[in-house]
Amino acid sequence: MKTWKLCLLSLVPGVLGWLLNRLLSWVLFASLPDFLYTLLFYLVYYLPTGVTIIFCLKLGRRCGRARVPFPKYLLCTQWPSVASLVLYVWQFLFVSDAARSTLLAVLGQMPSAPLMLFATRLTWLLDTDNTWDRPESLLATIFSLVLLALLYIAGYWWGRRKQSIEDAEMARCTR
Repeated sequence: MKTWKLCLLSLVPGVLGWLLNRLLSWVLFASLPDFLYTLLFYLVYYLPTGVTIIFCLKLGRRCGRARVPFPKYLLCTQWPSVASLVLYVWQFLFVSDAARSTLLAVLGQMPSAPLMLFATRLTWLLDTDNTWDRPESLLATIFSLVLLALLYIAGYWWGRRKQSIEDAEMARCTR
């Protein structure tokens, strides 16, 4: 797989996070009957999460089968996560609320949004004072980005293992 294509495909979780936020804000502010509201809320909340998980595993598997070198693969798939974490830390820890850029703050949160459901639950396990403030938000964002990286890596090793098994079977058949 070409490097530029891999770098572009790594933006998909951010796009899904943007889509999740747009659809979730629409559902939350729409005047719908209770049953339809609940159904749409869960559908909108869980669908991008599932799509993100499947996408990361499939992209990793494809790169593992194509024998893309692991450092190149990791760098190409994790650059949006690193950039978003830097933006997030900068906007929420070093910039005052009045001076914060909405665009940069949103860009800092988009790649972590699809897996935030799992990340917040991990953060709650570590939270001792039962409050949610900036440190907990930062920790949840980091957990979400780490989970995203682990999904890519798991898919990569799954594809690499599958390709190794197929290569061994091919070598055995040609003997």
